Amino acid sequence: MTTPVVAAAVAVGKHWTATVFGQSLNLDTIVSSLVAAAVVLAAGFLLRRAVTDGVPGRLQTALESAWSTIDSYVEQMVGSTTRWLVPLVMTLFFFILVSNWLELIPTGDRLTSPTADTNLTFGLAFTVIILVHVTSIRRLRFSGYLKANYLHPPGLPKPIYALLAPINVIAQISYPVSLSLRLFGNMFAAALMLQIIALLPIYLGWVLNGVWKIFEGVFVDVIQAFIFALLTVIYMSMATTQEGHSGETDHPAEAEAAFPAAELPAGAAA
Repeated sequence: MTTPVVAAAVAVGKHWTATVFGQSLNLDTIVSSLVAAAVVLAAGFLLRRAVTDGVPGRLQTALESAWSTIDSYVEQMVGSTTRWLVPLVMTLFFFILVSNWLELIPTGDRLTSPTADTNLTFGLAFTVIILVHVTSIRRLRFSGYLKANYLHPPGLPKPIYALLAPINVIAQISYPVSLSLRLFGNMFAAALMLQIIALLPIYLGWVLNGVWKIFEGVFVDVIQAFIFALLTVIYMSMATTQEGHSGETDHPAEAEAAFPAAELPAGAAA
């Protein structure tokens, strides 16, 4: 007779913690985040060494194609003066993807998915949103920043903006919250699924465990990393575009000085 699965047997939100200066730290999240960052950095350095000006291999061709596609999309959505956004978006995508994949490695909870912890997702979301607002002010000046983010849509009577401004303020506050909770909620649910499957009888658990890990690794983890990166571009476009502007600034020289354009990888221009 098999033992029934009960909710009390599922560990939810448990972390390997330590207290530093009276502050509790989730060490599993910190270690896993550092591991994910190290993997992304190591992969970047290895790929940089493998890049050639000659005939590119399949991996280099795929990466250059992805880079060119994202570069074109960013230029269309935000403008050519924010080419630095391309490496940021790609770094966010790969860091989040590797962070998501760590949960799939059987390490006895030594390595977990740091994106299943709101401390990381809120940190990423607030970093992105702060960068969005700083870029908006630099490109549109403060008056243009207010119009693009709080006093829109354009063309309405001025008294209407007094009613819309509080709603737009709430919308701006909701952006980092929704960006972080969307990623956290999906990855927390994915980690919870693995814990539930582990409580099943072994003749069911090993099959479902493999099926779920394939589904999560190929679909859930990739889609969540892609959505976070895509929303970064969309939020940047919304915050830096005004009526009569197509993502370009009236002060291109100052924008370039503030945010230098990123160099394309070798061969990408071709």
